[in-house]
Amino acid sequence: MKLSTYILSNLQPAQRNFLHQLRKYIFHKKVYPERQLFILFIDGSMQHGGMADRFKSAVSAFAFCLHYNIPFRLKYTSPFELSDYLVPNEYDWRLRKNEKISYNFFEVKYITDRMPEGLIRLRNLKTQKQIHCLFYGDIVNALNNLNNTNYQWGELFKRLFRPAEALKNAIKQYQEKIDGDYVCAVFRFQNLLGDFTEYQYPEADENEKKKLISKCKNALYKLQRRLSGEQKILVTSDSVTFLNAVRDVQYVYVFPEKIVHIDNTSGEAHNVYLKSFIDFYLLSEGKVIYSIGTNQMYNTQFPMYAAKLNNIPFERIIIE
Repeated sequence: MKLSTYILSNLQPAQRNFLHQLRKYIFHKKVYPERQLFILFIDGSMQHGGMADRFKSAVSAFAFCLHYNIPFRLKYTSPFELSDYLVPNEYDWRLRKNEKISYNFFEVKYITDRMPEGLIRLRNLKTQKQIHCLFYGDIVNALNNLNNTNYQWGELFKRLFRPAEALKNAIKQYQEKIDGDYVCAVFRFQNLLGDFTEYQYPEADENEKKKLISKCKNALYKLQRRLSGEQKILVTSDSVTFLNAVRDVQYVYVFPEKIVHIDNTSGEAHNVYLKSFIDFYLLSEGKVIYSIGTNQMYNTQFPMYAAKLNNIPFERIIIE
């Protein structure tokens, strides 16, 4: 084994990411940026996490830039161009034609800390260089506590983003199918049911899959009994297998289409990536969101941040 390979294998993921990123920076070819920019990179050069992680990063970086009066830019290109799905709303986060990204060591301050642990380092930056960030984590509340501000995650998200036309039309079509108020139930399996590969998470055997589907289906029935009347329930999941298993349950609405984890894929069709955006916005328009799962299943933050978008109630239900 090469010495460099051995050293890298013994580093923490954040340290490895930092060293890998340094390879693209150089000591020559200055571009002499006209002004300081804070640029958040979601470009596939490291593992950026799932959709919720990426949203947290963008909103957090934006909140930081608002408070410290630094122009914020988002370079989101992996595994798709974000502007294919979300476009600027009140704040234009796109790079302008006259704004150049520098990769010169003398013109850039590079930050790759995990947040909120790295907030103090970020806050103590004393530089006029371009700030290049590759991090994920939510620092909105931590910023509020440090600076006596009152930023709200959902409000910041809406200042940054609105659905592109194709996404807007798709959301409307799904809402018309539900036709009325609804609550939401979210089930996050990762690779337990074998729907897709996600990092190194295991797949259950066939017997365990059947038991897990049965447990989650019974939890859905229990939720129905808890809710009064003929309450419509939108069920979303990362498992098409599970969605097909509950699609015939009365008053339950599912839209079983292919879903992928965006940190573990590339080159999928536009509609495949579109589905996660649709789910996020549909969840945010519900009356309440329930995240349901066993201790074996993933404690997803995707529905929690969908709830933050419009400040609707959110509850976790643990299946015994």
